[in-house]
Formats: sequence, structure tokens, C-alpha cells
Amino acid sequence: MSIKNARYYNRIDEIEDINILSDLVCKEYNLGDLKSTFVIEIGYEDFNAVITTIKGKYLMKVFRNSRSDQEVFECINRSWVAEKNQIQTPKIYLNSKNEIMSIISYKKSRFRVSVIQYIEGKNFFDLNRKTTSKELMKIVEIASKLNKINYEPNFIYDTWAISSFGKEYDKKSKYLEKKYLKMLQPIYEEFKQFEYEKLPKAFVHGDMMSTNLLLDANGIIWVIDFSVANYTARLNEIVVICTDIALIQNDKQETEKRIKNAFEQWCENIEATPFEKEAFTLLFQVANAINILNSIYEMATGNKSEETKMHLQAGLFGLTLLS
Repeated sequence: MSIKNARYYNRIDEIEDINILSDLVCKEYNLGDLKSTFVIEIGYEDFNAVITTIKGKYLMKVFRNSRSDQEVFECINRSWVAEKNQIQTPKIYLNSKNEIMSIISYKKSRFRVSVIQYIEGKNFFDLNRKTTSKELMKIVEIASKLNKINYEPNFIYDTWAISSFGKEYDKKSKYLEKKYLKMLQPIYEEFKQFEYEKLPKAFVHGDMMSTNLLLDANGIIWVIDFSVANYTARLNEIVVICTDIALIQNDKQETEKRIKNAFEQWCENIEATPFEKEAFTLLFQVANAINILNSIYEMATGNKSEETKMHLQAGLFGLTLLS
């Protein structure tokens, strides 16, 4: 294990060489002889790696230890349901028992694994560019279609979710400098008074941002990683899109135009209620606030990755918008 990716390995049980786990997974899924494993060093939740075999490439997702077996199964099932409802998301492979989740044991370690179709392409974070207006509206279309799926999975707590802002602020505000407290405290106070539970609910991916949207060689956009998908306020979906995918850093006018177009299209597609339309601006502020809060916390506890810096910059810029 290199120092570079040590914090990714800390999410799962001990293993002296990740190729050992990859090899066991290849046998369980009949993927052919292993050639290599590449650890994907982005994200804050689970452990992801691309495994290459004589048959091709596959994405191996190893779920972090903080998740229960039931939570892991439900997390995988979210992707399964999305795929079966024609959402453009990679296929979930079945193991030797025709199940979507595998438990792999090695020495004293235990790993909960799923194997997912590998898409030849890059996410928008790795491409280091924002979506075009056409791509943005395609993502809004995918989000709207997803939000119409009749599916109510059990709730999974997400520290980055809009609904978690109050609880996370109570725990992490001590890490904020005065200038950030001055920014976030008023949003925290307003959100405490907001009747969040009155917002209409739906199946929501909840993390449609640059790291979770792949563009393949044919220009097709794929939604990945349903790790924090929930049955929750459907407004969260378009808010997250607008706090990341819609942003053009340092171009306030163009960004506000893109946010307006994306939100209006989503409202039309989903038949948004007046309360949702009214609540958008506050939830947009909350989403930016929790990006700032969690980014500063991550940096204070040792995670100074480019992804973390991106979230902080996006949050700070986002709070200058829609004023």
C-alpha cells in the first residue's frame, strides 16, 4: 500500500496486496485471469478499483466498513433498480450464486463487493471541464426520469446531503474560521426553521456531480455511484446538479443562466410544486454551505485532495449566486 492512497485502504479491512482481493473477485464472478488492479482515488465513501482481466475491464466496488451488510445490499440494489428502469447507468454483474452482492473472506478480513460494468470514458472531474449547455440539459433529463421511478429504499445517512446540514454543522462548525462562520451561520439558522419534511419525495441519486457523471467515447453520459441514493426530497436532485455541474467558475452571469435553465426544465419535467420552486434558493444555499463545511473539515483532518479543494471553491462561488 502506498502512502498516496493509504486513506482509501483505510475504508476497508486489511489486505497486503489489493490484487489478492481482485483475484478472488475474478474467480467469484468468472471474469477470467487477473492482469492488473487500478485504485480510483476520488470519492469519500467506498473503495473503488478497475480490474483488468484477460476478458476485459470491470469496476470493483468494495464497501466501507461503516456500512452494514443490509446497507451494502440496498446500496447495490439502488443501481440495479435504476438500470432496470432504463437509466443510463452501468450494469451490475451477478456472482456465481446469481446475486448482486458478494462477501469475500481472506484471512481475518471480510469484504462486501459488487462488480459493475466498466465504461470506457472519463468523468467530468477528470476531463477537467464543465458540461456544455446541451450536456447539462441531458443530465437534467436523466435526473427527471430517475425521480419518477416508483421506488422507496430505506434511508441511508449521507454527511454531504442537504438534509444533513444541521446535524453536520453542529458537529463540525468548530473547524470553521470566523469568516466562514459568518457566512454559514445565517444559512444554518434559516434552515432550522424551514419545513423540509413538507417537500415532495422521490427516488433521488443525490450526488449527480462531476465525479459521478461519465462521458464515454460516443458522447453518451452515464450516471454512476448510487451509494447515497435515497427516497428523499426530490428537489435535492436538481439543487446538487446546480451547485456543481451547472457552475462555470468566476462567470456569475453564465452560471446563473445555466442554473435558471436547468431548474426550469426540471420543474417542467417533474411538475414541481410552488413550494419546491420557492424553496430552491434556500436549498441551493444549504448545498453550497455543506460543501464548504465538509471541505474544511476534510482538510482539517488530512484530506487536501483536489476533489476537496474543488468542493470548497464551488461552495464559495455558489454562495455569491442567486442573490
